Amino acid sequence: MSEFNSITISRQEVRTFDYATLRQEAIGLAQKLSGKIWTDYNVHDPGVTILEQMVFALTELGYKTGFDVEDYLASFDGNIDYESQALYAPALVMQEFPVTLDEYASFFKSRIYCERRITKLRCYPQKIRFATDENGCYRVEIYMAGSANDWVSGEIFDRFWRLWRKWRCMGDYVSDLRIKWMGGEPEFVDYGVRANVRSVDAGDDELGEILPTGTHHDVTDFAPIIELFPTIYREGEGAEPLKNYLAPIEFVFKKFLDVLDHFPELFSIRGERSAKVIENLERYNRALDQMLAMYGVHFPKFSFIALPRLVSCKVAFLRNLPELLLHRVGYAWRRRVELMLGILRDRLDKIEIFNVDGLLVDEKVGRVHIVMFADDDLTRETLDDVEQFICNEIPAHLLPVIYWVPKRESHAFAELYKDWKFDGPMKLTMSPRMVDWLLAHKQFISKKVWL
Repeated sequence: MSEFNSITISRQEVRTFDYATLRQEAIGLAQKLSGKIWTDYNVHDPGVTILEQMVFALTELGYKTGFDVEDYLASFDGNIDYESQALYAPALVMQEFPVTLDEYASFFKSRIYCERRITKLRCYPQKIRFATDENGCYRVEIYMAGSANDWVSGEIFDRFWRLWRKWRCMGDYVSDLRIKWMGGEPEFVDYGVRANVRSVDAGDDELGEILPTGTHHDVTDFAPIIELFPTIYREGEGAEPLKNYLAPIEFVFKKFLDVLDHFPELFSIRGERSAKVIENLERYNRALDQMLAMYGVHFPKFSFIALPRLVSCKVAFLRNLPELLLHRVGYAWRRRVELMLGILRDRLDKIEIFNVDGLLVDEKVGRVHIVMFADDDLTRETLDDVEQFICNEIPAHLLPVIYWVPKRESHAFAELYKDWKFDGPMKLTMSPRMVDWLLAHKQFISKKVWL
C-alpha cells in the first residue's frame, strides 16, 4: 500500500480583541508571574482594578485600530484625497503605449486632428500608415480627406510631432512624415460624439472610476486611565503615586493615537507635510517605499544621495507615477532614471544626464547614447553602480553607450547638442564636431553590453 504525504489544514478560532478575552488572559498571566504572592484576583482587589482599567484602554485602542483603511484616510466630509495618497485609478497606471507599427498607427489616428478655433469642430485623419526604411526608421503617411490645405497641414504636423516626442518608444525615429490628400470634403465632427477618443491625460471622472469614501473618526479622543478608576483611587492618599505609575502607559497610548490621527500625512505626497513627518525622514522614507512597492517600483541605493534628496525624489516620482511607469517611452525613461539617481535638476546634483537618446544611422544598430556629467569626487565604483543601473533600465532591444564627462564640460557640450536637437523631424546624424567630441570621451561599459 502506497503512502502519501499530505498537509492537514486546521482552522483555528480567532479570538476577538475584546474586554473579556483580554481580562481573562491578563489575570492568567498575573497568576503565572506572581505565583503564591498574589492570591486575591476578585474585583475588589486594587491590583485587579488597575489591570481592568488598562485592559479597557487596550480594548479601546484595539477598536480604534480596527477601522477600514478608508476611514483613516477620510477627511471630515468622508472624502479621500486620492491624489495626495498616490492612489491612482487602474486605468491611469495601466496605460498602454504603442510598440508595433499597427499600434503606432492606431494610437496616432485617434489623437491627431485639426480644430476650427471658433466652432471647436475637429477633423481627423482617414488613415495613418507606418512603415520602416532601410535604416529601421519610420516613414509615416497621414491620409486626410479634402484637397491640399496649408492650415490643416500645419495643424496636423504640429500635433504629430508634439505627440511623437512624448510617446515614442526609446530608440524609435521618424525619418519622413507626409500628408496625402484623398479628395472630397473633410469631415469636421464634434469631439463629444467621437466615443472612441479619450484624452491621454483624462482624469478619474472621464475614466468612469467610482472611488470609495470613508467615515472620519476622532481617534485622539482618549480619556486618561486614572479617570476610569473609582473616586477612592483617584482622590485618596495613594492617588498621586498611582497617577505617576500610569503616566508612562498613558503617554504611550496617546502617542500611538496621535500617530494614527496623522496617518494620511504619513503617506501624503502633496502640500506641506507636518513637522512630525519632517523630523522623522527615515520613517517617511519607509512609507514612500511601501507606496512605490504597490506599483512594482524599487529605488536603488546610491551612497552619494542624501536622505532628504532621496525623499524629495521619491515624492516627485509618486506625483508623476502614471507617466513614469511608461519607462520604454523616451521622455518618461529619462525623468524616471533622473529621479532614481537623485537628480532634481538643481545645483546640488552630483550627476547630470544631458542626452539619453541618439542614433547614428551608419552603425545600423539600435544604440542609445547617454552623456553623463559627474562631479569629480564620485568614485569609479559609484560610476560603475550607476552604469549597471542604467543598463537594467534600458529596453533590452537597445545597446547603451555611456560617456562619462566632468561636470565642468557640460556647457561646451550644450553648444554642440543645440545644433543636433530637433524641433520637427529628428536629425538622425550628429554634426562632425559633436561626433568628434563624443569619440574623445568614449567609454564603453565593460562586460555590461548586450544587443
